[in-house]
Amino acid sequence: MKNIVFPDYHNSLLNVVNSILKKYGVKTEYPSLPALDLVLEKKYKNIVFYLIDAMGSEILNKHKEEVSFFINNRIKDITTVFPSTTVAATTTAVSGLPPIATGWLGWMQYVKEEDRNIVFFLNQDYYDEDHVFGYNVAERYFKFETIYERIEKQNPNIKTHEIFPEFRIKEHKTIKSQIDSVINIVKASQDNFIYAYWDKLDTLMHEFGTGSFEVKNHLKEISESFKYLKDNLCDDTLVIVTADHGQIDIEGINLWEYPELTSKFKHQPSVEARATAFHIKENERDEFELTFNNLFRDKFVLYKSDEAIKIGLFGKGLESPRTKGFLGDYFAVAIDKFSFRLQNSPHVFKATHAGLLKDEMMIPLIIIK
Repeated sequence: MKNIVFPDYHNSLLNVVNSILKKYGVKTEYPSLPALDLVLEKKYKNIVFYLIDAMGSEILNKHKEEVSFFINNRIKDITTVFPSTTVAATTTAVSGLPPIATGWLGWMQYVKEEDRNIVFFLNQDYYDEDHVFGYNVAERYFKFETIYERIEKQNPNIKTHEIFPEFRIKEHKTIKSQIDSVINIVKASQDNFIYAYWDKLDTLMHEFGTGSFEVKNHLKEISESFKYLKDNLCDDTLVIVTADHGQIDIEGINLWEYPELTSKFKHQPSVEARATAFHIKENERDEFELTFNNLFRDKFVLYKSDEAIKIGLFGKGLESPRTKGFLGDYFAVAIDKFSFRLQNSPHVFKATHAGLLKDEMMIPLIIIK
């Protein structure tokens, strides 16, 4: 077996968020993280929860010279949730719930009301970008209570903030500009909770690979920006830094070159290229399972979706009524460097995530104070 890491829902991103909720007196459904609880015993006027997309533990280890500041302030490594992807993990970060409970699993999910695979973040059909929805699909069907709502409900004196990159806040073209916004907020008179998210590192890895010059330079830029943040913090501010996942360099497999599989689909596959949901024609399921395993058993583990839920791959607790439908009949999980090309296109990322390898699953817990 390769370096496979299953999510540990007692030592994960989920538990980081529940430690924060616990700090603010919010009733939590899931365990907190003892190492972070100890840090949070002190009273802080400002808590900043900063998530750097794709800055997994193995990425830090690969670029030690550029990120020595983060390594020196890392208190431990934890797992992300599963799938190890932005949609699942950032939804956990802003809800305090595991993917099994939110139903937010991956980049695109099959919505039966529309009979389409929809990219929730973009409100767009993954396979037909020209299709127009007359409403926000995720807002209508898949809303959840945020940690901001839960914190402010319990603490009317706490002001909560989201700080996002330029896709939402046009002034935030650089990580330094985001950090300046954080500094301005914590200098204000009120007590604050800030959730900040930075996406560019993930984009660069997809395009250039995990060891590229572009990634190395950007990691250095991020690290220097956080040194600047530390130099401008007051004693009453705590910054918690982590990631949603790591990335690995991959090789693509064009799924549509295997008609012996694709002919058995009810509709196109969904979720992610390394964590893929298949809806299969009822009388073809046994043959699909046999054929898939004959082709890819050394590259992907194929679960019946009920089995994946039963073993707790997506977390435990109250299951969203949508989760089972999103997972389809079978769910394939990458255990090697390979990634499906779900669209019949020659374009493929140089690096990506969503599988169960250590490089994707392990994330750092970094404390700056």
